[in-house]
Amino acid sequence: MILILLAGCADGRFVAAEQERASAEQVESALSVAGEARRIGRSIPEYPDACRLTHRSGVKEGDRLDAALVKTDRSLSRANGQIRECAGWYDEMKAGIEGAED
Repeated sequence: MILILLAGCADGRFVAAEQERASAEQVESALSVAGEARRIGRSIPEYPDACRLTHRSGVKEGDRLDAALVKTDRSLSRANGQIRECAGWYDEMKAGIEGAED
């Protein structure tokens, strides 16, 4: 009977010690994630030069309207393609950073 009583008393200490150890591991894990996020934040790649380009239609005074429309449409297509490319680059970079925090 005494063994049962002593075993019941000892469990509380073991549970408390286990909870403290688990809490310490969580803090250590959180600090590790924060450290990795800071490291990644310092190593963000340079913004691509192609994403800084601007586009002009090349329409000149005296161009026929159909030719001016074609030039403008091509310029707009180039600009939209550049936007898609830069947005894709950003999305990949963001996903990589957010994935490293997990």
